[in-house]
Amino acid sequence: MRRLLALFLLLLLLLGGLWLGGESLLAQQMRRIADRQPMVALAAAQPLREPGRIGVRALALGLQVGQGRVELPQAELWLAPFRPTTLRLALPPHAVLHPGGADAGLDPLELGLADAMARLRLQPLSGLGLASAGVSAGRLTLGGAELAKGLQADAERAALGADAPPDAAAAYDLDLNLDDLEPGLLGALPLPGRLSMTAAGRIWLDALPRPLAPASNQAPQPVGLRLDRAEIRLGALQARLLGRVEADAQGRAQGRIVVYTADAQPLLQAAAKARLISPKVVTLAGTLLGNISDLPLPEQEGHPVPPPAAKGELRLPLSFADGRTSLGPMVLGPAPAFPRR
Repeated sequence: MRRLLALFLLLLLLLGGLWLGGESLLAQQMRRIADRQPMVALAAAQPLREPGRIGVRALALGLQVGQGRVELPQAELWLAPFRPTTLRLALPPHAVLHPGGADAGLDPLELGLADAMARLRLQPLSGLGLASAGVSAGRLTLGGAELAKGLQADAERAALGADAPPDAAAAYDLDLNLDDLEPGLLGALPLPGRLSMTAAGRIWLDALPRPLAPASNQAPQPVGLRLDRAEIRLGALQARLLGRVEADAQGRAQGRIVVYTADAQPLLQAAAKARLISPKVVTLAGTLLGNISDLPLPEQEGHPVPPPAAKGELRLPLSFADGRTSLGPMVLGPAPAFPRR
């Protein structure tokens, strides 16, 4: 009995040592990663010392995001002992956004982050490559005004498959839900109302993401996107989208996205107001939308022909080829460019 008790106590001591040592090592590693990342500032990293979680608490964390900077009073990075390949990040309910950066001279804005969480699952046998990732949040606010009612985004690694673009090295299935985003608060394009979206599809990248790789490693770039289902609501306007595009030799989109909508004319007007297309195209397209919708759509690169429009809808094909974007036979402008190294 005494031997059994001694073995039990020894096991507890070993587990406790691994827990305490693991958190200290994780805190040290977080400081090293922050030092290597020019886009990250970190005042301190402390072990959590909480049962059921092995992790660290980052204090005074600063992140460069686009043309701005976000400052978080703290954030917690942790993993469960029985799921050591899944990292979870819990964000505080409030942060500070510096538009244009902390030195731009613009007034900072309070950023509300209700129930904001992120997770990364890594694959040890693939050089700690990204197996899956997810981001979720409840109500988001900016300067006290509601920015969005909620956000949920998930990515799961998938097999490349025979239909992958030639430069693809990794593929991820995507699932996105965005509820009532107010784009005007972000200084984005002038859109006729709040934006909501649900979408599912696949993205192809030119390299496998490795979140813990040194900063000198170049970030993977997208080389293709497939929309299996996408529903967009923009104020009172609605549309459904499906299709696929990939990067051509010049880095421009090639492929086809089919838009199904009963609000084609106001959507074109909104695109012209946002200076995405010429106002002349709106006038010209208005008389041709019905004819464009009735045009037959051939099978493209082995993909099935898009289904016909529902009653009251138009089926409008956006084609990308030779560096141009076309709506049926009409050229709208240059094709979108994929990010390049």
